[in-house]
Amino acid sequence: MAFAGASISKTPLGALHNHPNKSSASSFTVSSSDWGLAKKSSIQYPTPPQDGGVVDDIFGIEIKDPWRSLEQLESDSTKEFIQEQNKLSIPKLVNHPLRDSLEKAVESCYNHERMDTPQLQADGYYYWSFNTGTWPRDILVRSKNLSKHFGKQPGSDGPEIFFDLNKEDDTSLYAHSFSPSGKLWCAVLQTSGSDWQSLRVYDTVTKQVIERPLGGSKFTFGVTWVGEEGFIYKRSVDYDMHEDALASADGAFGMFYHRIGESQTCDVGVLCFSGDFIDCFVGKAYVVSSDLSEKSTERSWLTMDVYRNTNPETELLIVELPDGPSKVDGHKIESLIRKERKWVTKGYTGETRYVGSTPSNSHLFYTTADGHSTGRIVSFDTADWDRTEADSVLPIKEFVSADDEGHQLSVGQVVGGKLLVLIYLKHACASVVFVDASTGKQLGSANAKETKGDIALDPNTEVPVPEEELRTAKSSDVVIPEHGSIKAISSRFDTDDFYFAVDTWVAPSYVLKGQVIKKDDGLNVDISSITSAHSPAEETLICSQVFYDSHDGIKIPMFICHPHDLDLSKPNPTLVHAYGGFCAPLTPHYDAFFASFMRNLRGIVAIAGIRGGGEYGKRWHDAALGIKRYIGWDDFSYAAKYLQDKGLTTPQLTATYGTSNGGLLVTACVNRYPELFNTVFADVAITDLVRYHKFTLGRMWTGEYGSPEDPNILPTLFSTSPLHNVREDVGYPSILVTTADHDTRVVPGHSLKYLAEVQNKHPNGKHIVLGRLYENAGHEASTKTLEKKVEEVTDRLIFTLLTMKP
Repeated sequence: MAFAGASISKTPLGALHNHPNKSSASSFTVSSSDWGLAKKSSIQYPTPPQDGGVVDDIFGIEIKDPWRSLEQLESDSTKEFIQEQNKLSIPKLVNHPLRDSLEKAVESCYNHERMDTPQLQADGYYYWSFNTGTWPRDILVRSKNLSKHFGKQPGSDGPEIFFDLNKEDDTSLYAHSFSPSGKLWCAVLQTSGSDWQSLRVYDTVTKQVIERPLGGSKFTFGVTWVGEEGFIYKRSVDYDMHEDALASADGAFGMFYHRIGESQTCDVGVLCFSGDFIDCFVGKAYVVSSDLSEKSTERSWLTMDVYRNTNPETELLIVELPDGPSKVDGHKIESLIRKERKWVTKGYTGETRYVGSTPSNSHLFYTTADGHSTGRIVSFDTADWDRTEADSVLPIKEFVSADDEGHQLSVGQVVGGKLLVLIYLKHACASVVFVDASTGKQLGSANAKETKGDIALDPNTEVPVPEEELRTAKSSDVVIPEHGSIKAISSRFDTDDFYFAVDTWVAPSYVLKGQVIKKDDGLNVDISSITSAHSPAEETLICSQVFYDSHDGIKIPMFICHPHDLDLSKPNPTLVHAYGGFCAPLTPHYDAFFASFMRNLRGIVAIAGIRGGGEYGKRWHDAALGIKRYIGWDDFSYAAKYLQDKGLTTPQLTATYGTSNGGLLVTACVNRYPELFNTVFADVAITDLVRYHKFTLGRMWTGEYGSPEDPNILPTLFSTSPLHNVREDVGYPSILVTTADHDTRVVPGHSLKYLAEVQNKHPNGKHIVLGRLYENAGHEASTKTLEKKVEEVTDRLIFTLLTMKP
């Protein structure tokens, strides 16, 4: 079936270094006779605790909360409820006759070599993560000969193992940072997926820990080294270093300076989220300079992006570090911030982040502030700084204006002080632009090319970017897959090479190298592959993009992915997915659940870029913000209607999957349009919009959902909260509610109370409602081992087989 205005595309097989390995498991496909093998029998749902119900009167509204006690995860009654839910769900999911075959098929979707972008450090080593595809977790490797070792397994003919988390239990690497010299390395670690983090500092020569780990951290996106002596990180103010415990979990936080070799009790709060910064947050601090080397003599600054909540709105604070980073300590930094701070932007008019600096001491920032919601690059120089008084806003200059076509700027990076690489979102896909960092002149762009690939498909199916184009593309001729994404760029201030990973929905990511080349007439950019191709996957998946009309006529982008030979003239099992929150764009990335749903269930996966997300920047986010969230929910429901109206699927063949804010999305849509869906996966879902702000850092979400403490907002939250609006007057689809015991972001109480409510109101429904709590697991999939990932994906596939009948 052809879609008007859509082009079919697929990641270039010739450019991939890490295809799934061929195996009988990867070619396993569920036949028509395998669907619905486990017929629904009479189910006796567990009885939730009966003694913890509460009726609140808030602003004159009577709000019933019969399952309040399930918020207490450690109570005996909650533990019993969880045990009974798992006792009901696990046998149905584990004892299915196709379980073993599907597990192997899912494993094959993970069984490919995985590498992220290499990062060059001052010690001459390139560092990158690596996984053969079968290891529980990625490891960190390093080499001084990238061309020889990248893409190879560690060993005598490969890179050196630097850090191997597979030797530890239930520990994952959240972020990491190297000191300017490359001699010290700080790992930000999580246990069992909890958002609480500990920090370890290593000597990169001996690879040994050099001091006691630091605790009490949360959402530290890599520490900020201030010279070689210490770093800045985020930490709870109430953390008790002596007891290694939190006196008041999720209370006040702050940015702290830690000096290497000193006790954590000596750490200095350089910016605590109190006083002028009450209830604020900082994403990450950055050292701003044209020379970030250990012995730099260039002027340098320290900047922090201050947020009021999770909305993409910042005030960017900046202080100069007198005599350079090596000459300051925590007390000096605290004094500078309190007395001598200045501002790149102020007023929370948008988001501003540091991009990089040039040898001419022009300092570049990416900003969406002051009416430029699609993003632009601005700068200040040392003269601007010197003539600006303390606590005043710097006079910034526009360096690169907002995109003429209105595409959203998402990533900016300075390479070698010469090149500015800009990644724009073009309908949720990456569009790359190269700019001369000294003049602001555009040098070229990396636009998609729809050329034939090297695989035999339908002659009408166009496959972009054969390998030879990737290898030789230059300047304005650079190409990437049409429906791809680029989330980050690895570069340094003192080298002319850079690296980035390309992601798609239909194949594993791969890494490309960029090189800045000086020419007589200026600069050129060469892009090449740094890995060799392996044999192609057995099953070719393809991706198209359509734009459907939502309830108010607004065009919504949607990716439609499926096996290349799937018969689209008849309805197929279809999984619909979206996120729609926190201005986070849902961009292409390889997902084993999606791949196995397409390959092994012979289905379609559709991903909608609904409002509330960041596919088109701040305006897209604002359109479904707060009490307007129903707009994004209706966008999503209209995606299902579109697919069904086109004959690609039917309500009986439509499944939907959402996690976290996406879990809120799917549970809300079940209440609004239960007739559209047959099977629902609500993972670590936010379901209680009346009390979400009372748990962990939920108070930071009031800018996203609206505050339940506001009498003008609570009525809307109460009337739309999934937990409080489960209907009894209509049949509900089958629902698999999943959560995790170490989820400290969206606490399990959300899922448990919702589960109790739906089961209580639909005890004998046509469809089944199961709950599954995973142990030693947290909110993010990236914190989980391969075994746990395979288990969760297989659970969803089995639940689909149990509940859907093609």
